Amino acid sequence: MTIQDLITEADYAAARGVSLRTVQRERAQRIGPPFIKLGRMIYYRPAAIEQWLLAQEKAQPRAKQGAA
Repeated sequence: MTIQDLITEADYAAARGVSLRTVQRERAQRIGPPFIKLGRMIYYRPAAIEQWLLAQEKAQPRAKQGAA
């Protein structure tokens, strides 16, 4: 992996369709994907984003069956 393989936080926010501030707030609250900090820059590994997204997946609850 090289630095060219990493995604900037601005690119990550744009791909998610949220503001940069939303991504920063989630990172501060520790509810976003793992990140890498190099100096003042924040980067994300595509594989880490994918794993985090899969962990957010929730099954639909079954509808309650009424007594017939």
